[in-house]
Amino acid sequence: MSKPKINKRKMKELKETADHKRQWNANFLKYTEFIVAHPNYKGLFYERGEDKKVKWVVTGKSEKGQERREWWDKQCKKHGIKIEAGAYAKIALKIHPTKKHTCQICGKELSVEYVYPNKRTITAIKKEFGVSVAPFTKDIFQIVNELVKSESDIEKVKRIFKIKSSEKLSRQNLNDYLQKYFVDSYAKGLLSPGAMSNSPDRFDGFHSDGACCRHESDKGRHKTNLQRYGQDRRVYENWADGDWKMADRLMSLFRKQGLSADHIGPISLGFCHRPKFHPLTKSENSAKNNRMSLTDVKVLLADEKTEQVVSWHSKFIWDKLKNKVSTDKEAVKLSDLMRKNLHYVLIVFSMIEEKGFGDFLEQFLNPEYSFFDYKFEGFDLKTGSYKSVQQIKKTGKNQQNNIKRYYRISFDILKEYKEKENRKNKIWKSQEVDTAIEKLFALLKAKKNKEAKTQLENVFKKLADLAESNW
Repeated sequence: MSKPKINKRKMKELKETADHKRQWNANFLKYTEFIVAHPNYKGLFYERGEDKKVKWVVTGKSEKGQERREWWDKQCKKHGIKIEAGAYAKIALKIHPTKKHTCQICGKELSVEYVYPNKRTITAIKKEFGVSVAPFTKDIFQIVNELVKSESDIEKVKRIFKIKSSEKLSRQNLNDYLQKYFVDSYAKGLLSPGAMSNSPDRFDGFHSDGACCRHESDKGRHKTNLQRYGQDRRVYENWADGDWKMADRLMSLFRKQGLSADHIGPISLGFCHRPKFHPLTKSENSAKNNRMSLTDVKVLLADEKTEQVVSWHSKFIWDKLKNKVSTDKEAVKLSDLMRKNLHYVLIVFSMIEEKGFGDFLEQFLNPEYSFFDYKFEGFDLKTGSYKSVQQIKKTGKNQQNNIKRYYRISFDILKEYKEKENRKNKIWKSQEVDTAIEKLFALLKAKKNKEAKTQLENVFKKLADLAESNW
């Protein structure tokens, strides 16, 4: 296959790690100063740049990021929150002094609580009340106070939130009920916060962009992409192994039931996109983010006895560290190291592509899965399991278009790394890795592709050694 044309595109995490370079809204600037001065964040590390602004973002695995993580761990312990997947989201919400976050882009103030109706709830409100609500313009309490005027209106609210008709609710206690059973319980997939968790990377523990602008700043979450979520583009962006077509089809069964399909081993950490998921609510999956728990690691260890669970390029770090995990905290540590390692893997790939050896990289993609479709029998929503699956051979224009899209997105992400990363900084800070990469380029130039593949594996082994030294 010919080398694909590279197009410019934004990439979520690289854009976010550089968001201190954006033009800060004046309201956001005031917000950062208020937060760093608040006693709730006493002792949490931060520093200022040459422009005197707070350096809001710190890479989680850096020395400074670890200093922040230790502070968040102490806060979790102080407030009786178990350190596991989703713990930082809980503590960030708990200690926030105003529960109001200011968007870095537009300066709008939104609640960090789960108080805004999501798309499904907005649709239900329109159906019951005949009123259209723009996303993130009003919280559920404002909406209820405006719309509920009678007993019949209360019944409409019950239907929207699937509250038992026998539940005795009045205009006086309705808001308290919604607070207790929906807002405080992370909404059960019906409500959303005004800013998503991102602790410990960001000082306050929340993404700099509010939900008001997130669809613009994070193109991967643009509604047109989310509507196509039956095809998970993360498998392309992270050069993940696995039968992506089969996994996509299984994912769609969760989506149709209003649930999120949890990968167990996140693609963003280097794991395969495989047809096995745990069912979670959207809020639960959001809180988990891309961090594993001890339970997740145990499931992956059991599964890999019979199937591939991690992509080839990340197997080296996984094999080195997987048996060192004995607590949830260590599982989070492994998650951070694997995320950083995959970042390095993609930088190496981008260097290879930039040198003109894109054809060499194509062997690590799996376009052949496009020619198959799958039908699942006996799907169990509670467990995410199924009794059997039927494979269906497909040929046609759609399959060819899927392959083109697969290659385009996979190579676009490498172009993004070339444009955004200052690789001269030698981010892995290892002469041994640099030397191994130089040897790789020499083999590629000599067209010794077999030897080059072996050397590329050697590069990733050395990166795994580097990760192990930071355990």
